[in-house]
Amino acid sequence: MSLKEEYRLKVPREFDFQQNLNYLLRESNEVMYQIVDEQIIRVIDIDKLAVLVRISYKARYLIISVLNEVVLKEEQTDKLLAYVTDFFDLTRDLAPFYQLAKDDPILKEVEQPFYGLRLMGVPDFFEAISWGILGQQITLGFAYTLKRRLVERFGEKLVYQGQDYWSFPTAEIIAAADVDDLLALKLSRRKCEYLQEVARLILNGQISKEFYLELADANAVEKSLTSIRGIGPWTANYVMMRCFRLGDAFPMADVGLLNALKVVLELSEKPQQSSLLPLKERWGQWCGYSTFYLWRLLY
Repeated sequence: MSLKEEYRLKVPREFDFQQNLNYLLRESNEVMYQIVDEQIIRVIDIDKLAVLVRISYKARYLIISVLNEVVLKEEQTDKLLAYVTDFFDLTRDLAPFYQLAKDDPILKEVEQPFYGLRLMGVPDFFEAISWGILGQQITLGFAYTLKRRLVERFGEKLVYQGQDYWSFPTAEIIAAADVDDLLALKLSRRKCEYLQEVARLILNGQISKEFYLELADANAVEKSLTSIRGIGPWTANYVMMRCFRLGDAFPMADVGLLNALKVVLELSEKPQQSSLLPLKERWGQWCGYSTFYLWRLLY
C-alpha cells in the first residue's frame, strides 16, 4: 500500500454522524482523540503499530484517512477498518431498537432527540477495563483527569501538525510500572493494584476479549469478570457494553442512569436499583442502548 491511504465505510440508514460527534465533544478533557473541523483525529494501534487516522463523513460514508507515514499490510488494513466499524457499532441494526422505543414510556423521550446515535465503543479490552476501573466511585470529570494523567505518563505520543495524539498504555507497560509512579497520578492504591492485576492477567493469557466473547451469555461474562479483584457489577457491565457489545449488559447501579431515570420519570429522588429489574426484562437485548441514550440526557 502507498503512504497515507484513504478508505470508505458505508454507514447504516439509522446513523447520524453529527449525533456521534456531539457525544464525542461532550468532554473537553478527553485525551484519546481530537475533533477538528467536524473530523475525528486519533491513534489506532494495529499490531503494535500506531496509525494516526482522520475520520470524516460524506454522503453516507465514513472516510478514514491515514495521516502518518506507515505501511499497512492487507490484514492490518482489515483490522483498522474493523476497529472503526466497532468504534461506531456500524454492524448493528437499530431499527428494532427504535421500534421498541416508540412504544416505551421511557425510551420514547430519548429516541427522537438522539436518533442516529450509535453506542460508541472502546474496542481495546485493556483500555475499556482500565477506564472502568478509573471511573469507580468518583465523578466523571475526575475520571477523565485520571485517564489523561495515565495516558500522558505511560502512553505513546505522536505529534501531527503541532498537536499531540496518544496511544493508550499497553498492559505490558502498566504491569511493569512502579507503583509509586501510578500513585503520583493521584490514583488510589487500590486502583493501582487493580490496574496492575488486570494487566498481568492479560499478559499471562488468563483473560482476553476473545475469551469473554466465547462465553455463553451476558450472565456468564459478568460472573467471570466479577471474579477478578476490583471488578464489580458496574465495571463488568460497562466493559460488556462498550467493548464486548453485549446488548443486554445493564449497569443498574450506574449513577448517571439512575439520575436520567429520575429526570424522565419526574421523580423526587433517584429510583432504587431493584426497581430497574422490570426494565431489564422489558428492554432485553437493548438494555445497553437504552442506558447509553439515557446517559445522553445528562452527559
